[in-house]
Amino acid sequence: MKTIRALFLFAIMFSAMHVLTQQALAEYASSATQSLKVRIDAILDVLNAPEFQGDEKKESRRQKIRDIVLNGFDFGRMAQSSLGKHWRGRTPQEKQVFTVRFQRLIENTYISKLETYTNEKVVYLDEQLKRKKDREYAKVQTQIIATDGTEVPIVYMMHRQGTDPWLVFDINIEGVSMVNNYRSQFGEFLGQKPFSELLNDIDAKNSSE
Repeated sequence: MKTIRALFLFAIMFSAMHVLTQQALAEYASSATQSLKVRIDAILDVLNAPEFQGDEKKESRRQKIRDIVLNGFDFGRMAQSSLGKHWRGRTPQEKQVFTVRFQRLIENTYISKLETYTNEKVVYLDEQLKRKKDREYAKVQTQIIATDGTEVPIVYMMHRQGTDPWLVFDINIEGVSMVNNYRSQFGEFLGQKPFSELLNDIDAKNSSE
């Protein structure tokens, strides 16, 4: 009886492991475009949901979107790239503080841009892949088509290592790289003022959103 029960429990465990393995394989096999589409569709669902409409729902709407964005962006890499040469001179604590505040800045910038596009159509145009050692890189070209026919190109730069999920490390909106744009701004700022004031400036921008 104990043997039969043990075999039964083993069968259940094996089935569960098989399901998890299949899910992991499906995640790994998915393209950068597919991974991106799942997140963008989820964000657009929030933007178009009646319960999240109106200025009074702004914070709850944005928090819902942040939850979706959080696991899809490589904020650590984006923070480091945005500081450029100034990253090397920062202490571990300064890097951590900057990354947290920069993450919120990116979220606000990206979300506020998306909030202007409701009921528009997102078209996935092309995906270009390349590999460097054990890391894959993807350039996913998308386009938002507004109700008046206006086309807004948005390009996502993504990467993944091994079986890790795809992560966005830069967004090019209408020809402007988000990371490069901030690197230019931060570089000019730090050429005149100390790092502590840059943190205060980012805080002020985040508070105004």
